[in-house]
Amino acid sequence: MSVPTGGADGKREAPSRGDTVARSMAELLVAHAFHLALDPNERALGKPYPPLGTLVSAAQARAAGHELAVYDPTFSPDAGFFEAALAGHRPRRVALLADPHAIPQKMCTLANREAAVAMVRAAKGAGAEVLVAGPDATDHPEAYADADVVVVGEHDRAFLDWAAGAPLPRVTPRQPPSEDLAPLPFPAWDAVDMAMYRSRWRARHGLWEVNVSTARGCPYRCNWCAKPTWGRSYHVRPVEAVVAELAALRAAWSPDRIWFTDDIFAIRPAWLRAFREQVDPVPFRCLTRADLVKDPAYVADLAAAGCVEVWLGAESGSDRVLAAMDKDGTVAEIERAAGLLRDHGIRRGFFLQLGYPGETREDVERTIGMVRALQPEELGISVSYPLPGTVFHERVAAQLGDRNWTRSMENRVLFRATYPQPFYDAAREVLRAEHAVFSFRPELSRKGLRRAAGAAWHAARWPAQRAKMRWWGRADANA
Repeated sequence: MSVPTGGADGKREAPSRGDTVARSMAELLVAHAFHLALDPNERALGKPYPPLGTLVSAAQARAAGHELAVYDPTFSPDAGFFEAALAGHRPRRVALLADPHAIPQKMCTLANREAAVAMVRAAKGAGAEVLVAGPDATDHPEAYADADVVVVGEHDRAFLDWAAGAPLPRVTPRQPPSEDLAPLPFPAWDAVDMAMYRSRWRARHGLWEVNVSTARGCPYRCNWCAKPTWGRSYHVRPVEAVVAELAALRAAWSPDRIWFTDDIFAIRPAWLRAFREQVDPVPFRCLTRADLVKDPAYVADLAAAGCVEVWLGAESGSDRVLAAMDKDGTVAEIERAAGLLRDHGIRRGFFLQLGYPGETREDVERTIGMVRALQPEELGISVSYPLPGTVFHERVAAQLGDRNWTRSMENRVLFRATYPQPFYDAAREVLRAEHAVFSFRPELSRKGLRRAAGAAWHAARWPAQRAKMRWWGRADANA
């Protein structure tokens, strides 16, 4: 049983705070705290995904015999509407499980934390026992003092034990992550309003993309990358399980495209080859490292499996900055990967960071030059964001006042960077202008017209942003 979250036209007819959303009793209510309404950047992006990790946990609890309901607040105006779900289901237990695959959840924003805390208090006020788990709860268990149980790290086993009535410590310590992912059930897609996700995507982008996971964790040592749930581990699902999940998803919901949520997709070439051989090709996007995209046969397997877009964690166009990040990669590898993907007809996206400690204006210019030379089709730019559990965070902890962004992709510098905030704001705009102008290709479509308008707008602002970058990039600008 699900709690409705909106209408098929993408517009929510919100119940009053006292309304009952659903009248079925449920011993267990599974929820998360992400609200698009509280995250203006995600709302503007217009790419909401079902809460994958939350739905897998719900499916695990179902398989264990628990009668449950799911509350998905993605399209709810605020945390206050959770009260209607509590009144409708009257659960004895409430599990607030943040999706560990979702980038907005992994950013641990203050808005999301405040919503979660409000939901915990509402559940306690309704007489329920409450368990909380997820990236922010792992980093800041003290923020969830009203919960009965806070699980640190992966929550699978602890959640199921708790749901079965086992007593757990109030702060349940990290357990080794699950190594065998074959038993993972398909997500409980039926427990959320998939039609709402579809309508939002298609109204904005003309297609519908759904998220799927093939693996958990990341074995690499990038010193800015937070790994609160699975640590520096990596475990992959069997190819057969992923192929079966894709078939079930397409049969039930017919998405137009897949987003593989893995931190790094297909680390093992043999896994990718088996996937290519078994899957009915489906258009998909994914994220990987440049140093993994070095063999034309590997890229050919990506293309044959249906890959239409690869996001590379490029981070910087300066080898000096990449070394400081412990990225264990080079600009030359980014160049090679970008060329191979282009040659196989796969779109390229670059994730870039600005402001990493020690980065100079010359390093930023190298990043701008890399974008101009390689012309990736997509660009994602962020200032460096120190999160607990990383070497980066340890290095700048003494400089931090605010420790979290209020919303995702806020791009506010929280530590003492080389230059003041206006420099990074201007550098981000210059990068966007370089990308919009140099990667522009005429296209007779709604998206093509938007890109043409965007290129013209960025070109007009380019000189002023360049001047702003030069001014705030002076040696004495941060004195």
